[in-house]
Amino acid sequence: MAVWRNRFYYDVVDPLVSAARRVPASTRLAEFRVAQWDDVETARHRQDERLAAILTHASTRVPFYRERVRSLSPESIADDPRAALAAFPILERDDIRNHLDELTCEMGRGTMAWSTGGSTGKPVRFRRDRHYLAAATASKHLFFEWAGIKRGDRHVCLWGARHDFLGRNPLARRTLDLLHARTMLDAHSMTLEQMREYAAFLTRRPVDLLEGYANNLDQLAQTIEREGLAAPRPRAIVSTASMLLPRIRTRLERIFSAPVFDRYGCREVGSVAAECDAHEGLHVLGETTVLGIVDADGRQVDEGESGDVLLTNLWNYTMPFIRYRVGDQAARGADRCSCGRPYPMLASIRGRTFGGCVRRDGTVALQGYFPLAVAEVFDADLIDNFQIVQETVDVFTVRVVLHPGVQKLDARARDGLTERIRELMCAPCRLDFEYVDRIEPTSTGKHLYSVSNVARPAATPDTPPDEEGQ
Repeated sequence: MAVWRNRFYYDVVDPLVSAARRVPASTRLAEFRVAQWDDVETARHRQDERLAAILTHASTRVPFYRERVRSLSPESIADDPRAALAAFPILERDDIRNHLDELTCEMGRGTMAWSTGGSTGKPVRFRRDRHYLAAATASKHLFFEWAGIKRGDRHVCLWGARHDFLGRNPLARRTLDLLHARTMLDAHSMTLEQMREYAAFLTRRPVDLLEGYANNLDQLAQTIEREGLAAPRPRAIVSTASMLLPRIRTRLERIFSAPVFDRYGCREVGSVAAECDAHEGLHVLGETTVLGIVDADGRQVDEGESGDVLLTNLWNYTMPFIRYRVGDQAARGADRCSCGRPYPMLASIRGRTFGGCVRRDGTVALQGYFPLAVAEVFDADLIDNFQIVQETVDVFTVRVVLHPGVQKLDARARDGLTERIRELMCAPCRLDFEYVDRIEPTSTGKHLYSVSNVARPAATPDTPPDEEGQ
């Protein structure tokens, strides 16, 4: 039955949806599925051709770039597109806010206005087109295939971005969900009763794929275990849109008895990278994206080193994103994975600059450092969740959701975390511990492990990236 359902979606539903929306996603998916097994030289040559094409377009037809790369000619770009890319300025969020029209080139490709979720600040408005949407949709489905999930398999999405529910035509959303064999569950405010209902829903009917924010999936898993509820048994779990900590991965795999696949992306550029079943890091899909990781001086980092993520999308000609500083830091991985795909790797996503805490010298300790510090000090069975709030440069409030049965954290553990935070902040500081029942998510349903109330340097991004909308 499942095989027939898969074929029906690949051969009938996807082509019909693509034709109705004039988005050739099924064609792109077929291309990407074949291209993923090319050798490195062939894949890189194809990416260079796409890169040269969009850089030439941007430098000749997009006012924002045309004014900033006058020294580049189409011939020089074609000769060495990688060198030409390095000559483009880094695109910042403020550039998009201040120069939206100058960044836009109407191409007759079905321009669509969109925006980020604006979890902690003003949303960023941008534009995209049908060809971009086709490639973004195809990359997402390809990543699902890497997790063993095919079109037509039953897909439940535990999603925290409420504007993805409220901002749509309800009938259109239900129709799309039906066509994609997908059920969307609102995970913005996950009460105990709501999680019980979700657990029951997930066990009434077999689920192939369970997708969601790492923190929401973890909340559900903990509730199932604590309440002694029947656990659903999906064939795969895909975590996206927030940091997948090792302790969360371990718990999800134990409780749901399914492998966990991490995926990375943002609304502006779409799905960028994902794990395959080798779990050696995240493949950066070279068919859609050129990803760079640079240090504070703008130089590419070496394998194992961390830096700012710069994204160049190869499909959105209506509004090219070239060397876009998305607001994340990541560690560069190996050039290839043992699976044989020709794409470079991310070792890990290390944290987002928007959630960091400001040191005395104005530098930022990234959000990703704090969960690692907590994991070093506290046993996983003591804390269900936490958030570190920087009140002033030297004073922090540590909000802790304790595991049931745990009354408080002992002094030795509290002193240990204080010492680790001092090391991260490079200065003495005070930690005040506050025990709470729940930590509210952001407006897009995400959990921030650190929040700073201290003004930071103007160049630091103030709005987090959001995963590509459904």
